[in-house]
Amino acid sequence: MKEPLTRSATDKIIAGVCGGVARSFGLDASLVRILAVVLSLFFGVVLVVYVALWLVLPLETGGPTGFDELKKMFSGSGTTPPPPSDYR
Repeated sequence: MKEPLTRSATDKIIAGVCGGVARSFGLDASLVRILAVVLSLFFGVVLVVYVALWLVLPLETGGPTGFDELKKMFSGSGTTPPPPSDYR
């Protein structure tokens, strides 16, 4: 492995997992993506591995993991919405 295993912030199509794996192992990102798609057609576990890597790997820039992004998306902003206005 040339670099630590992280998700790519720039070379990504969905979540940056294949780009990060390719960079870490010194491979072409397109090759890793093609392998992931072909293997997922035959072995469904590849999709589970992809989602698991998205959840646990941070962005290469030290950004959040996928789990952190999900928590932020579903937690709300912590403020209550304004009351509905009366249209009379």
